[in-house]
Amino acid sequence: SLLSLASDMRMKSIIATFFVLLACIRITKAAFGVDISTAASLAEFQCMKGQSVSFVSIRCYRSVGSVDPACAGSVKAAHGAGIPDVSVYLFPCFKCGNPESQVVTLANYLKSNGLNVSMIWLDIEGPGTYWGSNQAANQNFIGALAAEGAKLGYKIGVYTSASQWSPIVGSWSGLSSLPVWYAHYDNTQNFNDFKPFGGWSHPYAKQFADGPAVCGVGADHNYRP
Repeated sequence: SLLSLASDMRMKSIIATFFVLLACIRITKAAFGVDISTAASLAEFQCMKGQSVSFVSIRCYRSVGSVDPACAGSVKAAHGAGIPDVSVYLFPCFKCGNPESQVVTLANYLKSNGLNVSMIWLDIEGPGTYWGSNQAANQNFIGALAAEGAKLGYKIGVYTSASQWSPIVGSWSGLSSLPVWYAHYDNTQNFNDFKPFGGWSHPYAKQFADGPAVCGVGADHNYRP
């Protein structure tokens, strides 16, 4: 009957509207973030928040084997601006040796400056430049970084990509229980491009572009669902 037909059409319209709303909710849940290796001020982070930046990762340990002195000010500024998620990353110095000491140095810096961070990311990149040719030695070094961080009570994650990870550690999957933040500059905010590596089957975040600057601060662009 016409009445039942009209009822069916209304129901289909309601269902269609529901899925449109569901899709919108999913889109708004996706988070945009940046990572930086230079100092950023309170005003700059306030600007970033206005540009919908909801998470930020700040370099706090450098590949030369020392803490980044700009880290404390930037972390405090990010918190002051109300950025919901503030993490730091450690770019290890393989040639310096003693991975545990590098993590302890960073942890002491964070504590002495009263810095609360959501996570310490281990920045694993640069095969042949920042790492040796012995993959087993690289594995042991990276594993020691992660173990020491966890021992000190921090959440640890790994920033890398398949093209960087494999030459450094081979097929090793010793840190696959940790979240992975991978880099692939396709300017696309989704994980459709991700292919399993290192024992990771699903990523935590994606670095999808190495710029442009956000609010005048040089930054990589990141996606997280």
